[in-house]
Formats: sequence, C-alpha cells, structure tokens
Amino acid sequence: MFKKTKIRSILELLYNEQNFSEREIAEMLGVSRNTVKGIRESFVSSGLKMEDVWDWSDDRLYQALYPDKFQKEPLYVPIDYAYVHNELGKTGVTEHLLWEEYCKKCDEAGARSCSYVTFTKNYKDYVADRNYTSRIEHKPGREIEVDWSGPTMNYIEPDTGEVKTAYLFVATLPYSQLCYVEATENMKENAWLNCHVNMLQFFGGVPVKIICDNLKTGVTSHPRKGEIILNDAYLALGEYYSIAISPTGVRKPKQKASVEGTVGKIATTIIARLRNETFHSIASLNARIRKELKSYNEKPFQKRKGSRQSVFEVEELPFLRPLPLVPYEVCEWSYGHKVSKNSHIWWDSCQYSVPSSFIGKKVDVKFNRSHLFVYYNRTEIAKHHIFPHEVKNGIRTDESHLPFALKHNVTADDIRNRAREIGPCVFELVRRMLDESKVPEQAALSAKRILILADNYSYAELEAACNSAMIQYHMPSYTAIYALLKESDKTTLEMSRKSANGIVRGADYYKTIGGKNK
Repeated sequence: MFKKTKIRSILELLYNEQNFSEREIAEMLGVSRNTVKGIRESFVSSGLKMEDVWDWSDDRLYQALYPDKFQKEPLYVPIDYAYVHNELGKTGVTEHLLWEEYCKKCDEAGARSCSYVTFTKNYKDYVADRNYTSRIEHKPGREIEVDWSGPTMNYIEPDTGEVKTAYLFVATLPYSQLCYVEATENMKENAWLNCHVNMLQFFGGVPVKIICDNLKTGVTSHPRKGEIILNDAYLALGEYYSIAISPTGVRKPKQKASVEGTVGKIATTIIARLRNETFHSIASLNARIRKELKSYNEKPFQKRKGSRQSVFEVEELPFLRPLPLVPYEVCEWSYGHKVSKNSHIWWDSCQYSVPSSFIGKKVDVKFNRSHLFVYYNRTEIAKHHIFPHEVKNGIRTDESHLPFALKHNVTADDIRNRAREIGPCVFELVRRMLDESKVPEQAALSAKRILILADNYSYAELEAACNSAMIQYHMPSYTAIYALLKESDKTTLEMSRKSANGIVRGADYYKTIGGKNK
C-alpha cells in the first residue's frame, strides 16, 4: 500500500514535460510500477485534468480517484438538511427543535446521533455551499425593510418646464429579496405613508413587522434606553395593518442590510438604465420604474436557482397575512377647532356636529378623502362623511350630539311658524321659498338652513340681512344672506374701532356748522 502523499507527486511526474516512464517514476518515488499505472488509469477514467486538481488537497485527490475504497463510515446518522432548511421556514420552528426530533428518531432506531453544535455547524455549511439565505437570519413573510434611496431621479414639470427632483422609496423582503420602488415628489410624511400602502398592495400581503430607519417622518424619539415613540400617523398605519414597526438602532445600517444593499443595486438597475429618458410627471416615471422593477425581480439569480419573484411566490407569499379589504387611507390633521354653542365645529367652510359636552372646548380634526374624525385629548368623539370640496356652508348633524332632540318630520307650517317668531322679513322670505319653489322638499331644506343662522346671530341681525337681500333679489339664497351677516360683522367691528380712536360727531353737528357758515 502506497502513502496518500505520493498521489500528487506521481501525477506531477506523469504529466511532466520530460515524459518520464512509469518505471522511472516508480524508481524515483520508491513505489511499485503497478501503483503508478493504477493512478494513471484512475486519473484518466475520472475525466479530470491537472489544471482542475492543481489546488486540491491530497485527501481530496485520494477520494476523487478511489471514492469507494476509502469512503469513511459515518460516525452518526446522516441529517437531511434539505428537510431542515424547509422546516425552518415555518413559524415557530427552531434549529434546537429539529435537532431534538432528529435525536429522538436516532434513539428509536438504536443509532448514534450528532451533537447540537455539529448539527448547527453542518447546517451553516449546507446553506453556504448552496448560496441559500439562512432561515435563521430571515424567515419568509416575517419582515420588510424600508428606506429612502440616497440617489434621486428627475422629471420635468410640463407647465413650467422646471426640472424637479423625484425621491425613491425602496422596500425589500429580506428572505426572497423581492423589491419595491416608488418615486415621490417629496419625502414628507404623507408620501412616506402612501408608499407603505402601495408597497403592501404590491406584495399582496402583510408581514409581521416593518424595519425602518430613524427618519423624522416615522419616528418621533428613539432613545438608547427607554420606549421608542412613533409619530401618530405612522403608528395608526401600523395598527390598521397589525404590523409591528421596528426602527433600527441609531447609526446601525446593518440592522436593515437587505434594503441598504438594494439601494445600491437599484441605482444601477433602474436609475442608470433610465438616465437618458425624459419624464413629464411622477406617474409616467413610476410606470417606467415598475417595468424595470419587474425585469429586476424576475431576473434569475447567479448562484442559486430561481429569481426573486419565483422564490417569493413559492416560498414567501404563503406566509404573508391577507390584506384588509379596504386599503389604509392616509389622513391629515388640523388642530384647535373650537366647538360653538350649536354643538358644531367649522372645517373647510362646512359645519360638523360634536357631542354637546364639548361645547366651548378646542378639538382636533383628522381627515382623509372621505371621512372626518374629531378628537379630544387623543380620543375620537365624532365621525362624519366629508362634504365635497365645492360645497360651502353644509351641515352634518348627528342628533345624539345635540343637547336636545331634533324634531322629526318637520312640516312646512313648522318652518313658517319658526320664521314668524324671528321677524316679518324672515317670514316673507321663507314664504316665498315654500310657495314658489318647484321642489318643495329642496325649498324646505334651504329655509331650515337660513333659520339655523339664528343660532349664531341675533334675530335683529338675521331680520336685517333678509330685508336687505330681498331688496336686491326676489328670492335670495342662503349664501347671499350669510354673506350679508358676515359683512355686518365687519361693519360693526370697524365702527367700534373708530369709536375707540376718537370722538364720532353726528350728522346734526355738521348741519349746525353749515348753518353758521351761511
């Protein structure tokens, strides 16, 4: 039996430029001629070449030429690491649990099992050899990493021709590496939140948590010790989708390494590819970004099977929770609205009711495209559908908010009697509305809106406004009467200012002066 260390020496002499014979090589190395001949035949039959095995160790050469003869007997039952890798993708499954199950099977079969350290070490080697993403570091459907891209893009404002900057929102699922990119006009809070909504719609599901940077649009405070404070809007989005929002540590980009790496790849894949194209809106820019993003996600991996898209669809999408039926609507806030005596607040030129217990207090308004929410001390106290923007002086009233119940089934006679109580001009205007309108129901609504003005103005002021309006118009509208009341307020205020600045002389005084001059 020859020594293992002779294999390399024999191969080097066999394929030397001097063309030594098998006998000469045997004499030089002190081995038998049959040994040299056997190594030559084994090497030729293996199909290997010297340039292939030049850096191989002696043990590896030996196993390549004599795989059956020198195969080591395993010290423990072999582990199916493909099964281990697949099971680790499931919720709650850990390496220790799988090792315990492996040991139990070995005990039942009366075979020897490996240690936990060997189990985990071999799994790491298995993942590294196949360029897999370790299930220990990233589980499918568990998290999304989000950030703003440092590199930006441009588009041209069509009306002015001005070149504007487009900022890129980037998101990555660490397990499958599937990416999402969206261009925005700015990096403000609304853009940040809308990008999150669009991102989740793009992925088609909801992960367990979002890992973000410590940007001001999302995080109010992130102390080294103590509770992380998210801003209200970002927190509301997380609550709506039941996602935990986890900011990274300060100056610790490695805690969201996947999205940090994606930013660099996006710069090459999207920004560089579109550098010579001109865009005239954010919408057209995003349409092209989606097209390039699709190609990027479907591009095959270089060192593993499949693509980002295929790995996501097969291995990660099943672990995402379903989206809500209605996407989250990003809301804005308006602060410090005082509740008037009629239990309503003014917002965007319309009135919305608030429980009467808050009369005289200041409340905050949160609104989106369809609804308005009223808050007092961070507690929601009222909710209404928003009037269209073109509607002015509309009123939304919830009867339960009022200190007294509304009278139901108000008749035309009820409206006339209420108008008669205020004054003859108000009564005449209401009579014209009810008697001359082609649509009695619409006339009744308009009349009631005018009578409600008596809650904020005195009877005399409303009577005077109706009188003035009817001089100009046969049937004045609510808007005309309300404008006269507001103008009356301005006139009264101006008169009070003049009185405060000096003595106001009456007309009689100037008549006297004129008489003396004559």
